[in-house]
Amino acid sequence: MILEALFPIFAIILLGFLISRTPISSPLVWEGLERLTYYLFFPALLVGRLSETSFDADEILSIAFVLGFSLFVFTILFAGLRAFIAKDQGSLSSVYQGSIRFNTYIGLACIDALYGDNGLTLAALCLVVYIPVVNVLSVVSLTASGGGGNRAVVAVGSILTNPLVLACLAGLGLSLWDPDIPDLGWEIVAVLSQPALPLGLLAVGAGIRFVALGDQSWQLIVAAFCKLLAFPALVVVGTLLFQVNPGLSAVLLLLTCLPAPPSAYILARQLGGNVSLMANIITLQTILAFFTIPLWIDIGDRFLWLNLIL
Repeated sequence: MILEALFPIFAIILLGFLISRTPISSPLVWEGLERLTYYLFFPALLVGRLSETSFDADEILSIAFVLGFSLFVFTILFAGLRAFIAKDQGSLSSVYQGSIRFNTYIGLACIDALYGDNGLTLAALCLVVYIPVVNVLSVVSLTASGGGGNRAVVAVGSILTNPLVLACLAGLGLSLWDPDIPDLGWEIVAVLSQPALPLGLLAVGAGIRFVALGDQSWQLIVAAFCKLLAFPALVVVGTLLFQVNPGLSAVLLLLTCLPAPPSAYILARQLGGNVSLMANIITLQTILAFFTIPLWIDIGDRFLWLNLIL
């Protein structure tokens, strides 16, 4: 059941990888498609889903508690073990980014396939809480060695100009305000949202590439373990600790067991992180996630439903 639902998603990612290696492909085309998806199609999808839903403040609080707990515990453990992870700050920050950020394209596609419209709405709520916090933590990890003045501006700017955050806030505002928008406007939003998931997945596949590995093997192992195993395990503990309902718990777990996104590479390049390591982390995690995502969905279902019974 789980594999059947997820197989088309992984197949589209593979298709994007294969197409990007053919003569008909061009880096400029992929860059344009990804920018359109990130700045237009995905925001339209989020605005459309959130604007037609009524929200419960308890859900947002539950999301904040679980993610706050998981990020706090993980960050403390990561900081305590930093000497064993990497010697230089650039590599350390890349591993940290790769351990806490997730690929929204893969996440929303999986949630749509498994949990439908309700799942997408809960996922959008998670983005409102998660994206700003993770952006701040990522920039802090990159600025720990100094130069925080200018970089603090980058941190704030990365949040205020993030189209996914702005789309979620717009969708929430429309849901609460409920303005009288003509049907034509909603039809346009609906049409624009349709290419979001397939184009996003194709772009993920096109972005799969290994840069020269060098002596990065240890950092790659740590980043894969932290992101695909350790951090999701903390989220499961958080959902049980705060007694979050199974539906929201399943969405939180699925989002947090995803591989790191291309935006982590962009931020590393802007703020002086280890760019080649970040690219390899994204690629390795994306490949391994084909196997770990179904595993976490199955484990999560067992634990979350057990918690509901108890």
